[in-house]
Amino acid sequence: MNREEFERALKDFEALIKKKLPSMINTYLANRGNREFEAAFTHLVETLERNRKALLKDLSRVAKLEQRIRYFNATNNMDSQLRSMGNRDAIKRQMKLRRHRVHAPVVYDVGSGPEDGGLLNVDDTGLLLETSEKVSIDHEVRVVLDGKKARGKAMWSIPDEAGRVETGVKLMNPPEEFMQEARKVLRKTAKKPGNTGD
Repeated sequence: MNREEFERALKDFEALIKKKLPSMINTYLANRGNREFEAAFTHLVETLERNRKALLKDLSRVAKLEQRIRYFNATNNMDSQLRSMGNRDAIKRQMKLRRHRVHAPVVYDVGSGPEDGGLLNVDDTGLLLETSEKVSIDHEVRVVLDGKKARGKAMWSIPDEAGRVETGVKLMNPPEEFMQEARKVLRKTAKKPGNTGD
C-alpha cells in the first residue's frame, strides 16, 4: 500500500466508524435477538477489524504523522463506541427491571459480610436489589434467598433521596433452583394486598 492508497483506506475506515458504526450499534441493541441485525453488526465489526489490521501493517512504512494521529484517533473512537454498548445494555436492563417493582427480603454480601436487603425484581439474567449503600460497578455481589445462593456483578447502583439504593446485578451462571425461588417469591409478594409495584 502506498501513501495515496493508505489515505483512501484511512478515509473509508474513518467514515465507517463515524457514520456507520453508531447507527449499527443502535439498530443492533434495539433488535437484540434478530439474526439478520446481529449478522449485519458482526459483519461490520469484522470488516473494521480487518481494515484496522491492514492499515496498521503499513502505518509505520507509508503514513505521515498526521495520518498516524488520525488512525489512532479512529481506532480509539471505535473501541470507545464498542465499549459503550455494555453501558447502553445496562441502561436498557435497568429500565426494564425498574418498570414493575415488588419487595421481598433477601440477604446480600458485597465482601463486608451479609446484609439484609430487598429483592425488587428479577429477570432471566439479573436482579434488582435494594441495598444499604452504593455498590461499585463490576463489584461481586453474593445473594441468598430462602437458602438458595447466587452471585453476580453490580451493573449500576443508584441512591434515591430517601437514602435507599437500587442496585442492578447481572447474575453469573445462576443455579436454576435460585431462579425458581426468586420468581416464586416475587409472584407471592406481588399478590399481597397493597403491593402493586410502581
